[in-house]
Amino acid sequence: MRLQTILLAVLLLVSAVAQAQVPERRTYSPYEVRDVVEIPDEIKMVRGDKLRAYRITPSVARAVRVQMPDTLTHYTFEYISPEFRSLGTAYQGNMNHLWQAKLFFDRPRRVGDFFYTDGYYRMLYTPEEVRFYDTKTPFTYVRYHKNFKSNESEDVITADFGANLGREINFGANFDYRNAQGFYTNSRSKDARYRLFASYRADRYELYAYVANDYYKQQENGGITNSDYILNPDRYNTNGRTKVSAKDIPVLITEPLTNRIRAGHAYLAQTYRLGSYRSVRRTPTDRELEEASRSGDSLRLDSTYFVPVGGVSLTTYYNKQSRRLQAQGENNLWKTVFGDPVTTQTRTPSGGGTPVQYAYPNDTAQLTTLHNTLALSLMEGFRPWVKFGLSAYVRQEQYWAKNPDATTHLYGVTDRFSSTFVGGLMERREGTGLNFSARGELGVLGSDLGAFRLEGDIRTAFRLFHREFALEADTYIDNARPSYFAAHHHGTYGWWDKDLKFTRRLELGGKVHLSSWGTQLEARTASLQNYIYYGAKGEPSQYSDLLQVLSLRARQTGSAGLLNWDVEAAYQTSTQPSVLPLPQLAVAADVYLRFLVAQVMRIDLGLKAYWHSAYYAPYYLPTTQQFILQTEGKIGGEAPLINAYANFRLKRARFFLQMYNVTEAFATSSRLAMYKYPYNPMYLAGGVIVDLNN
Repeated sequence: MRLQTILLAVLLLVSAVAQAQVPERRTYSPYEVRDVVEIPDEIKMVRGDKLRAYRITPSVARAVRVQMPDTLTHYTFEYISPEFRSLGTAYQGNMNHLWQAKLFFDRPRRVGDFFYTDGYYRMLYTPEEVRFYDTKTPFTYVRYHKNFKSNESEDVITADFGANLGREINFGANFDYRNAQGFYTNSRSKDARYRLFASYRADRYELYAYVANDYYKQQENGGITNSDYILNPDRYNTNGRTKVSAKDIPVLITEPLTNRIRAGHAYLAQTYRLGSYRSVRRTPTDRELEEASRSGDSLRLDSTYFVPVGGVSLTTYYNKQSRRLQAQGENNLWKTVFGDPVTTQTRTPSGGGTPVQYAYPNDTAQLTTLHNTLALSLMEGFRPWVKFGLSAYVRQEQYWAKNPDATTHLYGVTDRFSSTFVGGLMERREGTGLNFSARGELGVLGSDLGAFRLEGDIRTAFRLFHREFALEADTYIDNARPSYFAAHHHGTYGWWDKDLKFTRRLELGGKVHLSSWGTQLEARTASLQNYIYYGAKGEPSQYSDLLQVLSLRARQTGSAGLLNWDVEAAYQTSTQPSVLPLPQLAVAADVYLRFLVAQVMRIDLGLKAYWHSAYYAPYYLPTTQQFILQTEGKIGGEAPLINAYANFRLKRARFFLQMYNVTEAFATSSRLAMYKYPYNPMYLAGGVIVDLNN
């Protein structure tokens, strides 16, 4: 409460000094180029020609300019928090533990072959989402985040660096380190990630390459034993304290149990472009004519540029992923929590005697993948009548999977399988009225024989009644081989080899952008067959009948003087809640005051709230790192999660204060992010971000 009082006093003092100076508000325009990752648009900005960012179009190795992720604007205070990843987020309390979106269409479309990493969705380096750069001056982003707790500290240090050597060569690095002690017993995470990248961009030859490593280590506590500690904390007061602390709430797993995920990547995309040089003559300026007359030199007004017609590209991607679940030793706790072991090991006592059977979690798995893609492309716009680009490619995939042997508990025989795909891409990106893309691929050899994927989207923008409108529509059709490790999991407390059928998905969606009014509307539906889900025991099953999901989503932003708001709501329904439970309604509301101090410092003071209706939220099972079904208790439907914040922006430096979960100050709620896993209690955090771009 003292921290609240101090924070409130600071905010009121700053408000008084501001003298109601209203800064210019820049509204979001959907017609600007955007990244494929759904990040709120207020955190992005284009920095002109001094610093350009690119992503690589999958399979055809084509660089597409995208926006820089500007983490130094309004959402600085929650950019790295789990709540920022979706309108509703299920996670274990610790910001870097596994998570699952409560909105179905914010989840990955497929179960990954190495399904242990599905809970780290958008937290791993992937070729589709990493950026490459081209900068005239070196740039560096540095971020530091910390909460003001001693025994439950969170420390985050991230840095992004890039520099050019001449006009063609760029190199740089990304680094991300996070150490969160956790508010509950055995909930610590310690994570380190880095990427080294380089690119070469010339007229005829382009190269993009990176090497990266992801490492996540998290302690497992299985969740709290009794949610009554959250609902009725006064019943459990001890030693004269008025409130039970998070560390005093009993958890299911009290002994050390750790999950580790490692992923090492290497990526190389090369393109040789075919084309010709063209010259353009321009009219000299008066200054150029005057200087030429004074010096007696002749004017050279021809400028030459390269026009690519087509290209040949070769892309190579290597990824080695491993997982280990490890306890410190034998304990009766493991049988109590996970049930009878599927496999045991034998130990002979040191003094001789009868061999003893024992078991404790010590599971491993490994998947190595190697993809090579050869593509031929015809470029958009090399002639005025060429209104779209065409590409064709062939991709060869190799997989090496390792699982423990039931007898030795060491890696058994490596399971090798491969696939060959052929595909094509047609896209129009540079049109002024209508743009579109369409992609299709078919498995023609190997384990993915008969698999196919079709996806496409269309976008247009126009003005009507002096207002700006934009429309988007997309479709996705998928017939996919089921996840390898979902079908083949070997662990001490779960062991299966299943013959899963191909999964099928048909998805349709449409969006309307009314940027002049700050309105965005979206409708989306999916039809699923052979949907993979995990029952109460954690084993995968498939729902063979048709399962349908419908989602309606709306967002409204606006301002009136100092007051600003950003409200988003989603309605969704599933035809089989017992297989795919979803909250029917989810809402997020951000209300804040924005003003300037001395025409230099921009300040945002606000509250952001998250709420969703009650539903049977999944339970996280540490032995498989999956979200499993449960019907023992619902979460949601009560008081929302509310965070208070203050953002300060001064030139190239940003800093913030955030009071997390202020709901506790005035209301009692279930405070559960998912079944048995609560949100963190109220605490104060802060951070600083420096943009060293010259």
